[in-house]
Amino acid sequence: MSKSPQRHAPLMFLTAMLVLSACSDKSKEVASENTKAADTAVEEVADNEPDLPTADYFAPILATAEGTYSECEAIGTGAATESKAGGPVVVAANGKASGAGIAGEVTADMDVLLVRQREGNAAPTLAMTVQNEKFMLSLMEHDDGKKQAGFGMQPNVVQCKVTKPIKLSSQSLYASYAYLMDAKTTIKCLNSGTLNFDDVAYQVAKGVLKIGDETYDLNTLKMETVNIGSDKRMSYLGQTPDDRSIMVFLDPQGKVSNLQVNGKGDKAFACAVRP
Repeated sequence: MSKSPQRHAPLMFLTAMLVLSACSDKSKEVASENTKAADTAVEEVADNEPDLPTADYFAPILATAEGTYSECEAIGTGAATESKAGGPVVVAANGKASGAGIAGEVTADMDVLLVRQREGNAAPTLAMTVQNEKFMLSLMEHDDGKKQAGFGMQPNVVQCKVTKPIKLSSQSLYASYAYLMDAKTTIKCLNSGTLNFDDVAYQVAKGVLKIGDETYDLNTLKMETVNIGSDKRMSYLGQTPDDRSIMVFLDPQGKVSNLQVNGKGDKAFACAVRP
């Protein structure tokens, strides 16, 4: 059960107060009894905490995966791949995939890796992999415009031709996840120059990320990477044409939790949202 840091803070404060009170009273025995009581109280409160709703990281994945894939052939290493697999493969809106000798389902408990990059003025290309121990779906765009999809796990793997634009490739990965990434808060950051922790303003809005005096246009990055784990957390990495980079970590509720920045020159920040 995931617990919000904000909810843990008062429990930690309660524990500390009870322990301090015990130590200042009579003896170590009293302190021990009070500490045990505090631990019990914390456990009871924690058990009664409601589960917070998790963010929907998977909607863009399902929207991209949905469709009909043609010209499929078996490319796996098993005996079943000795003959051509029939086509097409169909991925339904709910993520269920079937056809061409394979069957599986794209679900929100899978690990996701998205990479969108561009070289100079060339059109961006996208690579997407969604998998768990039972099933894998992959989409790949090549520099020459060719697009392919892969389905299944070894030894039964099917490769299909992609004839339609890949939805996640039509805009920046930021734009696909702006509904979660847009935020305005205060981050506590370790300044690499002074080695002090400073409160720094953090904001993402209308495609622009601002952290301190660093600004990133998230729609013009030369590379973006999104990683979504089965633990319901997401990381976003962006690299600018002038080789600055940012990495944003979102918690299961879709809120920014940590941030790493490599800015101009030797400027760097390691940041975390204040509890």
